[in-house]
Amino acid sequence: MRGRLVRRAFALGVAAVALALGLAACGSGGGGGATDREGDLAVLNAILARQLAAVDAYGEALPLLRGPGLATARRFRAQEQEHVDATTKTLRGLDGEADPPPETVEAGDLKSAEDAWRFLYELESATIDAELNAVARLTIAWPRPLVAAMAANQAQRLVPIRRALGAAPAETVPGAFETGETAAPEEMMKP
Repeated sequence: MRGRLVRRAFALGVAAVALALGLAACGSGGGGGATDREGDLAVLNAILARQLAAVDAYGEALPLLRGPGLATARRFRAQEQEHVDATTKTLRGLDGEADPPPETVEAGDLKSAEDAWRFLYELESATIDAELNAVARLTIAWPRPLVAAMAANQAQRLVPIRRALGAAPAETVPGAFETGETAAPEEMMKP
């Protein structure tokens, strides 16, 4: 059983890296194309705002989780903080300021672990969508692989979140092109 999980995790990791590399290759290759530094700074600051809001949003969900689920969510929150740090460093690498517009993610009235996992599923899905859109809008090539890798990391998180929501193993597998627009399987989302 454990060997199968390790193989699945390895395969998922390989798929995520392939997705990140594929997304990084999208758009202008940075050779000869026009760049918009100010526009790119705005895109990256919008992503930074989303990431900071996600770190805070995890704080809303963590108190409702226990055991391995809590440990997993804490790790996701730490990864999100790493994304914040990397985006801030990227902004500085473009000689820009990390000056994100304020963004909050409303958790609503979370009362149970299931509520928390549903909320985190929606949070991660929206963040995937935002980061993929950012990759498409960046005109400077070198930040694209970083943002694409962040989107791939968000997509990986959907697997254990789907599992925590009670999905069968086959339902936890991400789609071939996880865009953040895929709803959780119906049976997971029943009230």
